[in-house]
Amino acid sequence: MTALTATLHKPSDLSSADIESWRRIQKSSPALATPFLSYGYALASERVFGSVHVAKLQRSGETVGFFAFQFRSALHRFLGVGQRLSGEMADYFGLVAGPDVSLSGRKLLELTRLRTLFFTHLDETQQAYGLPGLQPELGVRIDFPDGGKAFWEGRRKQDKKFTADTERRERRLIETHGPLRFVFRHTDCKAELQKLIAAKRAQYARTGVWDSMAKPSTRKFLEVISASDDPDCRSTLSTLYAGDEWIGSHFGLMYGDTLHYWFPVYNPQMRNFGPGRLLIKAIIDASAEIGVARIDRGSGDSQAKLDFETSRHQFLRGTWSRPGLVSLGHRATLSAKWRLERFREKAQTETSA
Repeated sequence: MTALTATLHKPSDLSSADIESWRRIQKSSPALATPFLSYGYALASERVFGSVHVAKLQRSGETVGFFAFQFRSALHRFLGVGQRLSGEMADYFGLVAGPDVSLSGRKLLELTRLRTLFFTHLDETQQAYGLPGLQPELGVRIDFPDGGKAFWEGRRKQDKKFTADTERRERRLIETHGPLRFVFRHTDCKAELQKLIAAKRAQYARTGVWDSMAKPSTRKFLEVISASDDPDCRSTLSTLYAGDEWIGSHFGLMYGDTLHYWFPVYNPQMRNFGPGRLLIKAIIDASAEIGVARIDRGSGDSQAKLDFETSRHQFLRGTWSRPGLVSLGHRATLSAKWRLERFREKAQTETSA
């Protein structure tokens, strides 16, 4: 088979034919059906983070795949140390290519001229390309292709207690605060996004969790991608109300009929009603009208995610490297970072015990 070659481009420099090839290849496989692997996500990342590149893979002059990555800093670019798009924000990472593409992580680095690349959120299906990863982490999805009514009928048979409890919480909320009102996509997304960011940061501060929105670049990125009109990376900001009371909101991205559940936030005063559970229920109940047939919950095995799950997959992490001092230094730095993170987690657990 003819060897693969690659050329590097900024997302904004890709031709309309390249963009169409990207969309066509991505649509050819259900395993690639996520906004985080879309051209629109790469373009939004470039507009905020700057040092974003796309390797266009070709074989005998035919485009067969795309691989997007970025550099954290000018120094990392000089050293050839890459990272996944938007840093820690992207919930999927990997190659967009046809089923006949096969290469190793090291070969991909050679094609992209990188020395090393640390990654997380590599879906297990990427192993079909030959791309390896370690330390599997659970990912869950909620599928309801036949609509909300059919989903709840099936859920009642599978877990009667959970379904009854959810319906009871919903009734109590209506009785105490008024009828439910669900907005799937706000028309004034910019204003609602600022409210969500403020509420999410307050939640991080209240719970002692690392504030993923502390950096101005992160908040700027959410603003930019919320305005994206890319058909494969459509943003949606949803809110659930009971009477005049705010219950919860969610900012996510859509690819086809899949909603990626990204940044939810809830009214802490409503916690006894299970606001997160009721927000997801509102999405499922409105699925026929809003065009959603799957909610991708990303990684994690919390009970709140497992309560709704209908299917599972695995995410992998790891480091691809080419031989050399840069790769050794990068691995040593990552190892020290992981040890520090584990120490902080242990200290936080002991403090709260």
